[in-house]
Amino acid sequence: MIAAGFPTLLPFALLLAAVLALWAPPRLLWAWLLTAAVLAGYFTGALHGLAALWLALFAALTLAFRRSAASGAGLRIALGLALAVFSVALGLALLPGFPRTVVVEATTLTPGAMPYSLSLGFPKVVPGVLMFALLVPERVRSWRELGWVLGRAAPVFVAAAVLVMVLTLVLGYVRFDPKWTPLFFLWAPANLFFTCLSEEVFFRGFVLRELAQVGRNRKRAAAVALVVSSVLFGAVHLAGGWTYALAATLAGAGYGWAYLRTQRVEAGMAVHFALNATHFLLFTYPAVK
Repeated sequence: MIAAGFPTLLPFALLLAAVLALWAPPRLLWAWLLTAAVLAGYFTGALHGLAALWLALFAALTLAFRRSAASGAGLRIALGLALAVFSVALGLALLPGFPRTVVVEATTLTPGAMPYSLSLGFPKVVPGVLMFALLVPERVRSWRELGWVLGRAAPVFVAAAVLVMVLTLVLGYVRFDPKWTPLFFLWAPANLFFTCLSEEVFFRGFVLRELAQVGRNRKRAAAVALVVSSVLFGAVHLAGGWTYALAATLAGAGYGWAYLRTQRVEAGMAVHFALNATHFLLFTYPAVK
């Protein structure tokens, strides 16, 4: 069932360390670990060809956008749009050089469920790390602050879980199907620190945050930003079908609400992960056949 050994997983262990270092001193530890992860990726085949070039260009564009705050609005908008397009292209693995590393081969978790497989890759995670490190100044700085963020996010999770899971039940996408599998111990860190971090940094920490600062009426701007970021979040999930995209749009609204209540990407990550874990443990995963 588990297809990859430690040498193959070394780049992703380093990538996970780079993610965790975003909240730890020294200040540039994440950059050194990210560089080590990329080098290890080339040695193990997790990266090849022009992958490092794409990542370096993304880093340069992220830095340019960061420094454009004092420039004209036109330049900042152009850089922001370019960064968004580049991020989506990487996230959807549209650029060459980023093969997937299969960790868990296709397996059926419960009768009647679609086969589930777990694979890891660099193109979504590295942009998430770079954007979080360079563009998101507001972040959790202490365990006490984390407790406050989780407390503010908890009611949002409850509302999102009820609405999203009821929607997917009614549409026949999942059924109530509680289970336990040791695969959760592989799935959970990959989902939280790779998937949730990357998606929340882009859709909430970048798209929602930037749009919410447009214009003088900040409440109206935040509402528009919430809608736009949620719809975009649903759109990138269209490959999974319209039901999946609709559920993702509704879930994205919940993640954005959690972000707006705290101004912390970690709040969106917490609700995102908790909802995904609810799906994984209590309902058909990933979906009914």
